[in-house]
Amino acid sequence: MKFKATLVLIVIITLCGYIYFSKPDKVVIDENGDCEGLVNKARAFLQGDRFWKLQLKMANDIYNKSIAPKIPPSSEMQELYLKLMQDEIALNEKMKGLYSREEQMANILRMKADSLERSSKWRLIDDAAISETLKEAERIKIIIPIIEAKLRVSKPQNKPTI
Repeated sequence: MKFKATLVLIVIITLCGYIYFSKPDKVVIDENGDCEGLVNKARAFLQGDRFWKLQLKMANDIYNKSIAPKIPPSSEMQELYLKLMQDEIALNEKMKGLYSREEQMANILRMKADSLERSSKWRLIDDAAISETLKEAERIKIIIPIIEAKLRVSKPQNKPTI
């Protein structure tokens, strides 16, 4: 019986130590100011201001990153496609003698159609990425004042001396 009690005590101490010293890898505060998950609620309780300061820093970093100008997500795909198109044009030039005028025209039209189709897909990819980024920025914009308020509430208010 004594062994079980000691084992339970060791597990509790280890768990509390983990919760006290660990930190979440993302913003775990929702739009209502609640912590997501039991472990994060325990972290907020045990770590106090340190937890809230870290959450505020993470939220500010995410917000600043989301509003900063960035390269469109499709840019790497566009670069690869451009290289592919250049190779295809070079191949068609070398094989020009084997194609009739109609086949040459069909190859050119196919390449133009592929280019238009891909451009449309890239625009959809970029639009979806921008939309997702804006949603996240709006969510974080709501959360930042909530976290700041939690920090202000947990600090004792200094009363002016007369």
